[in-house]
Amino acid sequence: MNQTPRVSSYLVVVLFGLACALPDQSAVESGSHTWTLTESAQEHVTEPALEAQIAMALDAAAEAGTDPSISKYHVRAATVVQREGHDHAVVGGNSEWYGYPEAIHGETSLMNHAINLVGPEAAREDVAFLAFYTDRTCGTGGSCGDCRDYLMTTTRWEDLLMVCGSGADNSVHVNRFAKWVVPESDFPEVTPEATGLPGARLDALVEAALEARAGGVSLFTTADQHLGVSALSTEGKIYRAAGADDAAFHYRYPIGAVLQQAAAHRDYFVEAVVVATAPGHTPRVSYRDRQYGYESSSFNGKRGHQPIKLIVLEQDGDDTPIRYRMTTFEDALPGAFSTASFMPEAVDRFLEQRAR
Repeated sequence: MNQTPRVSSYLVVVLFGLACALPDQSAVESGSHTWTLTESAQEHVTEPALEAQIAMALDAAAEAGTDPSISKYHVRAATVVQREGHDHAVVGGNSEWYGYPEAIHGETSLMNHAINLVGPEAAREDVAFLAFYTDRTCGTGGSCGDCRDYLMTTTRWEDLLMVCGSGADNSVHVNRFAKWVVPESDFPEVTPEATGLPGARLDALVEAALEARAGGVSLFTTADQHLGVSALSTEGKIYRAAGADDAAFHYRYPIGAVLQQAAAHRDYFVEAVVVATAPGHTPRVSYRDRQYGYESSSFNGKRGHQPIKLIVLEQDGDDTPIRYRMTTFEDALPGAFSTASFMPEAVDRFLEQRAR
């Protein structure tokens, strides 16, 4: 590889929100390591059996195979499930096979292996934590958006623990996955005036999002899942897109699509994104789409622009008034990371060469 390794959404250096702290008393020996729970970790891990499982998983994760041919960052993950009355360590790791910045992520790989071993319902019931091993210190970020979607589907995510074991000092850091989940119903409801967009601009964005939703491809997507999206750039241009599915189950996400349209016109700085779904429902903004929005919003920060406004529309019926909920991608994806975080000079050069 040349120069600085490229980094994308499977970056292990952030290691999933596990705040560093000095080791305290609690320790368990397992394999070649004596793992020590930090003081904050002990607040989450109070049962000796769970502590032993975490140690078992971290030892297994340390040996997990990975293939990060692009990023060079190894995501080594493991958990423990029960099978025939015995604990079994299940491992996963990231692979980057395509030549493009695409990957099988550590979290999704791990949960897929757990499901293959014990089935989806048993995996959902048994997986109490995901453990990640790093030979560095544990970081302070969260999973990428796509992995958050997958874990919310396959685990009891409200109770799921995210664990990081540092091979540098054998310390164990623990946090709750739920701290990185922000339901759309928690987005503050605002008046049209409070969006900060001129009335005509807001009306045009709403119309564009609703018109986009009439299109797209929804062969498998349910009516309440199908979204129309519009985006307003700082250049004053409006773009629109809708979700699209296909037989290979490679869903094309609408926020990513609308931002890609803007980028195709070298319009990299976006002021607002509006999301619409069927009347009677609040649009569900997937965490993968939040990741796309966060990446784009990080470009704004490079030029001193405000974060992108994320506005979701609620409507009881076709002829009823529209209500607005508004946040930012930064607030909708806590603990996020982007290329601007890890490759700031490369992003600066890119925007200097490409942006209007």
